[in-house]
Amino acid sequence: MPNDTTLKVKNRADREKTIKDAIFAFSAGTKSLLITGEGEEISTAVEVAEILKNRLYPGVEIANISLGSRPYFERNPRKNYNKKDNRSQRNKKDLISKIEITISKSQI
Repeated sequence: MPNDTTLKVKNRADREKTIKDAIFAFSAGTKSLLITGEGEEISTAVEVAEILKNRLYPGVEIANISLGSRPYFERNPRKNYNKKDNRSQRNKKDLISKIEITISKSQI
């Protein structure tokens, strides 16, 4: 089932906005939503999905949960990179965790 709408939680303050966007999407006839969160916002994405499932829409169910990670790249142009640090960090990989929650309206 392809997702009609993707909602990305970028920070904690986005929680209410994401819930409102989901309500508007379901009211407009959307059958499924994909809620994504990365790093510290995984818990916020889970909260949004649980609020939609338990409190707002009794006909909404969690269809799929996908966990994963991606490389984290620090984009700091002022950071001083020297050869000694590069050698010690050559095999070090920084990862950021992510979650994708698909919620859909049940077929009633």
